Amino acid sequence: MPQTRAVQARILRVAILLVFGVIAGNLLVMQVVKHEQYESQSLENRQLRTRIQAPRGRILDRDGRLLADNVYIADITVPNRCLGQAGPDSTLEKLLTWLRLPRYETLDRLAGEQSAGRPRLTLVANAAMPQIAVIEERRRELPGVKVETRSRRRYLDGPLFGHVIGYVGETLPNEIGKGDDPDGYKPGDWIGRGGLEAVLEEHLRGQAGYTLQEVNAVGRVVGRREVELRPVRPGRDVVLTLSKALQDSLGAAMGDNIGCAVALSLPSGEVLAAVSIPCYDPNMFTSGISTKDWQALQSDPGHPFLNRLIQATYPPGSPYKIVTSLTALQLGIAAPGTAYAPCGGAYQLGNRSFRCWKRGGHGALDHTGALVHSCDVFYYQLGLRLSIDQLAVTARLLGLGATTGSPFKGESSGNVPDKAWYDRKFGARGWSRGVMLNNAIGQGELLVTPLQMAVLTGRVATGLADLRPTFVRDPAPASSPGLRALPIDAAHLDWVRRTMRQVVDAGTGTRARVQSIEVAGKTGTSENPHGEDHAWFVCFAPAILPEVAVVVILENGGHGGAVAAPVAGRWLSAYFTQQESPEVVAP
Repeated sequence: MPQTRAVQARILRVAILLVFGVIAGNLLVMQVVKHEQYESQSLENRQLRTRIQAPRGRILDRDGRLLADNVYIADITVPNRCLGQAGPDSTLEKLLTWLRLPRYETLDRLAGEQSAGRPRLTLVANAAMPQIAVIEERRRELPGVKVETRSRRRYLDGPLFGHVIGYVGETLPNEIGKGDDPDGYKPGDWIGRGGLEAVLEEHLRGQAGYTLQEVNAVGRVVGRREVELRPVRPGRDVVLTLSKALQDSLGAAMGDNIGCAVALSLPSGEVLAAVSIPCYDPNMFTSGISTKDWQALQSDPGHPFLNRLIQATYPPGSPYKIVTSLTALQLGIAAPGTAYAPCGGAYQLGNRSFRCWKRGGHGALDHTGALVHSCDVFYYQLGLRLSIDQLAVTARLLGLGATTGSPFKGESSGNVPDKAWYDRKFGARGWSRGVMLNNAIGQGELLVTPLQMAVLTGRVATGLADLRPTFVRDPAPASSPGLRALPIDAAHLDWVRRTMRQVVDAGTGTRARVQSIEVAGKTGTSENPHGEDHAWFVCFAPAILPEVAVVVILENGGHGGAVAAPVAGRWLSAYFTQQESPEVVAP
């Protein structure tokens, strides 16, 4: 019996020694081997690292007027873990009741935010003061709930600048950076989605800052001093070449017409105003657009997301007769006084009749009169004396058939067909010279954007081959290189300018007249296989030493001289009035 007790005592001593050995070993691992790891975790449990979004840079017009800035709003946020807590006494249930939030809709939205990887969930975005008061009054009962301020993008002119400025949207999962990347996008960040907001994202975005605070076990701040780990660096401002006053005038001149208009400063090519109608209101996206509103925009038959200035393409119609005339003059095929068979309202080629826009015909006209009155029959006859490649060369010199170099994504290059293009499309013998009749008057397979037509108008007005549109002012512009002249005889360009002046003085563009200002322009009506014809008007003013070039296209508008020319005339009147009495903007 004593021997048994002695064995039991030894076993007990060994067991005690083993227990103390395990404890000592664990203490050794925790305090020595893994000291740094556990120290870091301890700090994380009592220190809160907060990321502060940088406010986006502002967008201003050429005169310093604000077009887009940021306003500060308050969101009510909860920790990610709140969504998994159940019971009537849970924090989330209390908030749903006290703030009178729709239960299922709110929970579905929070679940979506949680699945996107957000550490904190936005219970109420842009909270009202009574909602904020509820949180502040019951803060002790709401551990981890915060009222957080953030900047929200604001577009002061709504849809007026929509296609140029664009809008911001919340980051998508594929855009979110790695967790340890301090400069990567995080869930809930905003990113440029369209227009210059997207193109200049890196310029406007800025750099987020980080702070460190001491917190207790439930996440409440207990430390008195906040440590700044990295300061916030706001995004840089952007100054546009556009003028708010001139944009207002162009929008008013366009009215409710579907189409677009653009005005360039000459000879710089700076875009003074650019309107595409219809447009969306970018403010709809700054707090997250609803599914209903998004679907309404997507199904709108007017296509408000389409930037007609650079993305829509149209046959150029009669303004393209400028290209046809310059080609013939350069090649010596026609002179200003050249005349062909009189216009009786149509031209017969084989068994097909090609009509003139004036059904009764223009009678006998020389080259000058044909451009002034836009006689199709004259240009049918002129076109047959040219080749498709000859026309294409001049068109490309004037800026057609290629993108303009605008900063926007999705710009179309249009189409300037040549022999190789027709051979690819119809086969080497699958087309005839009859295509020249349509090409000579700006129809057929020709396609242009309104911004390309503005470049064409500006190059004809100035004689400069390098004129290109710009939308953003460079804060530190480089020294300008020598301006290269168009390789077109100056006398031929002068004739076109004088003839375009006659178009407005006594031809098809008289409704674009401006008091005390000589305007040179060209009307156009391009055929539309899907409905009524489109109305064009291109012009520059003053006719001598021009300051601006303007292009207007109204979809399904009809005759350019009747509906598009008055739009340009109204804007030019506003422009020259403002030049005489410039509005001073306070610094």
